[in-house]
Order: sequence, then C-alpha cells, then structure tokens
Amino acid sequence: MIEALIPLVPQFLWATNFVVSKIVVSKGLHAMALTAIRWTLAGALLYLYARLAGLRVELGKDLLVPSLTGITGFSALIYLGLMFAEASVVGLTMALIPIFTALLAFKYLGEGLSPLLLASLALGFAGVALLTLGGGAELTWLGALFGSLAALDWAVYTVASKRVMRRLSPMEVLVSASLMAQPLNWALALPFLSPAPLRDAEVLLGLLYVALVPGFVAYFAWLYSVKLVGASRAGVYINALPLLTLALSWAVLGERLSGAQLAGAGLVLSALALVTLDTLRRLSHS
Repeated sequence: MIEALIPLVPQFLWATNFVVSKIVVSKGLHAMALTAIRWTLAGALLYLYARLAGLRVELGKDLLVPSLTGITGFSALIYLGLMFAEASVVGLTMALIPIFTALLAFKYLGEGLSPLLLASLALGFAGVALLTLGGGAELTWLGALFGSLAALDWAVYTVASKRVMRRLSPMEVLVSASLMAQPLNWALALPFLSPAPLRDAEVLLGLLYVALVPGFVAYFAWLYSVKLVGASRAGVYINALPLLTLALSWAVLGERLSGAQLAGAGLVLSALALVTLDTLRRLSHS
C-alpha cells in the first residue's frame, strides 16, 4: 500500500510550486525573473549532483528543444499564468498535458489515438473554457491560456526528449537542458529585473523553496518512484498533479472556484480520468 503512494510524493512537491510561486509573483517578482533565478539555483545543484554522481552533461543541438521547452518555456508560461489567474486554475490546466502528449505522439511517433483520448480532449478543452469564463478576475482567461500553453509546451518536451533519451538518462537530459537554458532565461528576465521584490523575505524564501524542492528534490523523488514501480506506472501518477494543486490552493491560499469554474474543474478532472483509464488499459495489454 505504501509503495503505491510513494509516486504521489513528487506530484505533491511539484504541486507546491504553483502555490509558492503564486505568492512570489503576487509580491511583485516577474515571472521571467522567477524562471531565471529558480533555474540558476536549481541548475547549479543539479550540475553539482551530476558531477558527483558521474553523470554525463552535454550541450548539443539535439538538446536545444528540450531546454527551450522543458526548462524555459514550461516554467515561464506557468509563472506568467500565475500572474493573471489563481493557482488552482493554472494547476488544473496541467490536466491537458497527457492529452496534448497523446496527440503529439499520434502525429509524430505513430502511436494510436483511442476513443477515450478523443473524448478526454473534448472534455478537457470544454473544462478549461469554463475555468476561463467563470473566473472572477478580468484576466483569468489569460492565466488559463498561459497554463494551457505550458501544458502543450511540456508535451512537446516529452516527445522531443524521447530521441535524446536513447543515449542520455532522464536526469542527464534535465541537467544538460537546465544548463543550456541559462542564457535565454536571463535574456528574457533582464528587462523585468527589479531589486524591490528581492528585499521581501517571503519572496527570498519562496525562491529558495521552488529552486530546492520542486526544482531539485522532487526530481529525485520521481526517479525513486520510477525505480520502485516502473516508468509506465509511475507516469500515471502525474495525472494527480492538477487535483493536488487544487487542494493545496484551497488549503494554503484560500482560493475558491466559482460555480462555472467548479463545473469546468469537473470536466477537466473527468478528462484526466479518461486519460488515466486509457493509460491503465494500455499497460494491462503490454
């Protein structure tokens, strides 16, 4: 029983990224600055670990897309979303990740597209539309859009990384991509850098947290989960991220969804359930 719950640990840690980062951007630190600082700190820790563990670190053109998507794009789009919408709304858009991944795998990797996935696609987009339209803030739609683009971005990263992972481990890809992303991260952050937010102790603590825990510790918890239950089964647990983010946003930030947003959340989570069922069905036949 405990073994089955362990893969939820990294999902919980990643869910805290949405909540803590919402606090940080709400105190004036721009999304691009948060992206650059977080990955500078996390990248340094990852590089140190890679050297101590004897992992390969490469800087090649085939790692360009993973670095642009998995590091710069994904983080920046999430943090931009948090500047305009509740953490719960942005977190729920992460339910689109397995849907987008399945669509890209169908188009570029020749993988099948089942009726369950097609139904999840319809439910997922309808749910995000309700999350957007039912938001109390004027620019909630923009936050949901950035979150949806982040989900698409991660799907691109997942598909693009498969080729690189034929010769590098997932951790080696992560370390290499985090290093390659540094110049772009800081080029995008420089116009928005301001010392004022960095004088706030809560901002500094939040930065340290998202770099150390979601940016570093969570990946080791994830790799341990993969070793424990296998990559395919551990991958199913990623679908718990939106629900955990929703729960944390309610408990920590006191966020409450409107009636329309609750309906949207229901559709999004239903789409997630269909994706999970489809994944489990495929695993049972493999």
